[in-house]
Amino acid sequence: MSPRDRPVVRQVIDEVANALQAAIGLATALRRNTQDTVDDTVQLEAAIGRAVSALKRLQPMRKGGRR
Repeated sequence: MSPRDRPVVRQVIDEVANALQAAIGLATALRRNTQDTVDDTVQLEAAIGRAVSALKRLQPMRKGGRR
């Protein structure tokens, strides 16, 4: 590498490092948001299950004892 290429290489390395820092921050935020979404989905699934169970209690019994 010639001495006159060094400033260009230094600038490119700085730009890549800054871009990676920003990408790490975004990846962290995305991971946190995704985990929150997963937690919300689990709670939603449980709530729907409870609602379905409650509604099934209103159904008349079929022959054989099933609703």
